[in-house]
Amino acid sequence: MLASQGSAFAQDVDPLGEDVGAQVLAADQASETEPAEMTSPPVRGAVQRSLSVDPVTPIGRSRGRSEDDPFAAPGLRFGSFVLRPTLELGLTGSRTMGASGATMDRTIGESSLQIDMESEWDRHALGVSVEGGLQRGFGDGNELEPELNVDATARADLGSDTTLTGRVGYAYETENGQSAAYLAATDPLLVPAVTGINDPATQTFSGGLALRRDFGRFHGEAEASAERNIHGTAKLSNGTSISQRDLDNTVYDFRLRAGFDMSPVFSPFLETTFGLRRMDSKPDSGGANRDAYRYGIRAGTGVDLGEKLNGEVSVGFIAEDIADAALEDLRGVSFDAALNWSPRRGTDVALTMTTSTESGSRSGSSGALLYAAELGVTHRARADLTFEGALGAEYRDARGMADEVTVDGSVALTYWFNRFTGLTTRIEHERTTSSDAALRSEETSAFVGLTLQR
Repeated sequence: MLASQGSAFAQDVDPLGEDVGAQVLAADQASETEPAEMTSPPVRGAVQRSLSVDPVTPIGRSRGRSEDDPFAAPGLRFGSFVLRPTLELGLTGSRTMGASGATMDRTIGESSLQIDMESEWDRHALGVSVEGGLQRGFGDGNELEPELNVDATARADLGSDTTLTGRVGYAYETENGQSAAYLAATDPLLVPAVTGINDPATQTFSGGLALRRDFGRFHGEAEASAERNIHGTAKLSNGTSISQRDLDNTVYDFRLRAGFDMSPVFSPFLETTFGLRRMDSKPDSGGANRDAYRYGIRAGTGVDLGEKLNGEVSVGFIAEDIADAALEDLRGVSFDAALNWSPRRGTDVALTMTTSTESGSRSGSSGALLYAAELGVTHRARADLTFEGALGAEYRDARGMADEVTVDGSVALTYWFNRFTGLTTRIEHERTTSSDAALRSEETSAFVGLTLQR
């Protein structure tokens, strides 16, 4: 769950950094390509729900850029588009401790590619982001662990006070089997000799359309969105397979927001959401009907003090009413925030808080309310040296099973040899605690590798 939000870096570097930067700038004067903004190296991370302000992602997908940064990659220009690719190659050593207390050490080869494309039009806008990764462990069967995220957003300016924004997305990842049938077939108390031997794939297709209209100091926004989730087949050590198609579902959501620009700094708003989850299989392999109606309301305010402080905070209520009467509904207070703070030039702090619902799959469990918080810091110590740090916490308020608390932290350091090549190191630690011993885990990892950008 590690990610990062980049921001503008400072010019006030030490003499050594200025000398190196001057040499790079002098060399670039002979090039016909104008320097563009910089995309910092990606550091592995996790995804979060979208907010009305740009999502803040602590350590992981840093996107800090600075036009006067001598180590900013120039990018590749294609007509009115700018393409910025970043490739990371390296090795990770990790130690994982499971619920039994046994430890497992692994050495993993990692490669990740991030490609950002942005339009440079006077009106309208189009942006595409592609993030992919491959992991291969040494000495554990050499199984590949792929990951892919594709997001595209287009904005049409229909007038001086009306915009239409569309977005589509696709995600592919592998994770442990989750269906009720799989959990029963691999229960160590019932069938201790049978285990899962693969991480089934999960695919997510998403899309949405939002219309915003300004009415003087008031504004209104309406959005309709949908998300389709497809789960792959799980394979067992006894040679059998278990389909997880009973987890496949489609979620439809509709959102309305009304806001008021009370001052240049504060913009209070009220937002309501309504949606439904439709499962492909009713009941699922555990005998439960997990169709649900979803709704929520929240009130908050946007904050805009320029680059010094901006974002929004809100508090509200969310609920998911599940069709099966035997399952407890999910209801609770919600806290959401996305704030960017720059206490000084060269230092940027990003805070996110989200509240969401998770559908359950275990027999008798309806799911959980998930509260997540993330604090990320980016600091440019010199023109050629970047530090990133992050702290995160998650509280899974479960219904029908034990609660979980997960805390994690990470530090990363990137030294830039030039504007195209850097050396990246990072250390991460994550710990999950629960009253259910089977849910406890702890993992520490260290990475070293090269970051290549253009």
